[in-house]
Amino acid sequence: MNKHYLLLSAGLLLSGAAHAQGTELFFSEYDEGAHQSNVSYGGATPSSGNERALEIYNPTTSVVNLNPYSVRRYSNGSTSVFQEEAVFRSNQQHVAVGNNTMNPRSTFVIACGQATLPSIVSAANQFCADYALAPASTNKVIVGGGPIYFSGDDAMTLVRYPSGTAGVGPGVIVDLIGVIGEQPLLAAGGTGGNWSGFNPIDDTGTPPVHVYVAAANQSIVRRPSVSGGVRTNPGPQNVPGSNPPVRSTAPDAYNIATEWSVYSYAFPPGTTGNGSVGAQLYDQLGQHIDYTGPFGAYQTTITGTLAKFDANISVYPNPAHGQATVEIKDAKVGTVTVLNNLGQRISAQAKGAGQEKLTLDVSSLKPGLYFVQIWSADGQTKIYKELVVQ
Repeated sequence: MNKHYLLLSAGLLLSGAAHAQGTELFFSEYDEGAHQSNVSYGGATPSSGNERALEIYNPTTSVVNLNPYSVRRYSNGSTSVFQEEAVFRSNQQHVAVGNNTMNPRSTFVIACGQATLPSIVSAANQFCADYALAPASTNKVIVGGGPIYFSGDDAMTLVRYPSGTAGVGPGVIVDLIGVIGEQPLLAAGGTGGNWSGFNPIDDTGTPPVHVYVAAANQSIVRRPSVSGGVRTNPGPQNVPGSNPPVRSTAPDAYNIATEWSVYSYAFPPGTTGNGSVGAQLYDQLGQHIDYTGPFGAYQTTITGTLAKFDANISVYPNPAHGQATVEIKDAKVGTVTVLNNLGQRISAQAKGAGQEKLTLDVSSLKPGLYFVQIWSADGQTKIYKELVVQ
């Protein structure tokens, strides 16, 4: 039986059939509250306005070591990491002190360090560092602290480092909320939009009431059947360059409602923006008991074949302007293709000699984030590398 290996490195990863088998951690709840600062909502102190949290779920039959994991934030449409912090059980919940692991079928909650709501504070296993805190030996910050200070228009990712230690060596994304490289707009000429959408399976009544799912001012959970993360960057939610924003109808266009459902709103439908921000609930945080997907054995490592193939290929300069070079050392490559979400492609055929450089003419591509797809000469291994075109 042939084995096929697939890696998207320096950013996004897909390994085997993990998405279908429940063999890797993924995000299971996302909470972005609309609470106002300096107002008391029942916490020990008035709210800072940062009532936010992310929940991670372990859909495997294994105890998973959290040391290789981090959470990243790509802010306001950037393709560069804005904030990243290692996952670390600093607020001990349900496990022995010092044991940075997740039990099978359990959750792990990372809350904003300034959260005050009892329902968030009591569920948190970790509080993120202060905003823009620098990496130091006394914290778990990898890049500018505070990824859980996210807004509804940021792309959020769960990252695993093959080295076994978050922040050491290249990391690979095993789950993604949003689109890296896109900032969804709210209205003509404006910012402050969010990842949003409808899913017909939520619609109820006659005529149907459309349920709106959004990454701002809502508490949302992963749909029960979802057993793994999003590993490839989706197509833009909105048609690129449209202003006022027009929702894309492309087959791969991002719609958060495809995999997420809402269970509590700050501004319920029909309130015309006059809801009560204090009414937003977080009572499903810290559990994912509705999961109906399959449970599988945790995939502890990325295969040696895959890692070696990836390590022997580099793409530069990055960002690129006009041309990019694919340098191959001790790896037999068949084809190289530059891809984007709009279907623009530039291809090159390698000689499979093991030592060569390929030049890619990217002068006709619009500025943005692209992926370089590289197949091995035997057709068994495929990797992706990020390329930013200026």
